[in-house]
Amino acid sequence: MTHNARRFLLAALILIGSAVAGLAQDVRLDVPYVPTKYPVVDEMLRMAAVTKSDIVYDLGCGDGRLVITAAQKFGCRGVGYDIDPERIKECLENAKAAGVTDKVKFILGDLFQADFHEATVIPMYLLPSVNLKLRPKILRELKPGSRIVSHDFSMGEWTPDDQASLEVDGISHEVYGWVIPANVSGEWTWTAVLGSGPVSFGMNVTQRFQVAEAKVTVNGAAAVVKELTLKGADLRFTVEAKIGGKPAVLSFEGKAAGHQLDGQIKGALDGKSVASAWKAARRPGTEKRIDEAATDIY
Repeated sequence: MTHNARRFLLAALILIGSAVAGLAQDVRLDVPYVPTKYPVVDEMLRMAAVTKSDIVYDLGCGDGRLVITAAQKFGCRGVGYDIDPERIKECLENAKAAGVTDKVKFILGDLFQADFHEATVIPMYLLPSVNLKLRPKILRELKPGSRIVSHDFSMGEWTPDDQASLEVDGISHEVYGWVIPANVSGEWTWTAVLGSGPVSFGMNVTQRFQVAEAKVTVNGAAAVVKELTLKGADLRFTVEAKIGGKPAVLSFEGKAAGHQLDGQIKGALDGKSVASAWKAARRPGTEKRIDEAATDIY
């Protein structure tokens, strides 16, 4: 079965599943229960680079296999949410059989109401419309550097940082991965001592998801910005400028935490090596939402 055919089948299942759920029980399922094959589970956990220190939250956990496998293989903690009491019962039985009841828990509830502030990894096997509905909550609540992995379905205009294809039992599967970016949009200022005296910097950052662009001034004059990257809370870029009439090439590495950026500067000023710490502050109210809908700030 091709990947597109499989998507069509799953979309059809949601219509059938919703109709059956409406007739047979009070529980309304946003996504039909289709278990993720274990080779796909392994790929999702690999892509998310799960470690013992992670907390894995599975939204729509089904029989619990993702958080149970993560706890077994990596020793991490896990939490599963599902709206179907039968699935939660199955999760508890499977966790007991796997010997990981001390590491995982399962919650009967609506994933849209779930509190997953403490999550560092979220694996999902939902539908595109559900992913998009969850996306603002994910960007708002998760800490920068947290990882999202999704089986088969993407996040709309949010381009994945990683993607893999695999075939299981003759069926193709896609796995998509994202790293939650810090919101570094807005206007930043700082001063650093380079060479014989202090140098003032200004930076205006525009950002959409993990893609950021910056305009930088050095002592009030426009500079050239190159090689800017943002991964999680880590921001890196290079500035070419004139300082006191002398050429300078400076590499910045910084970590974002709220309205501050802290890090190190290394480079050359007039051919001589320079280095300094830098600590930038963002002007309050200049940050923007980092997705396409500008209705609030996170």
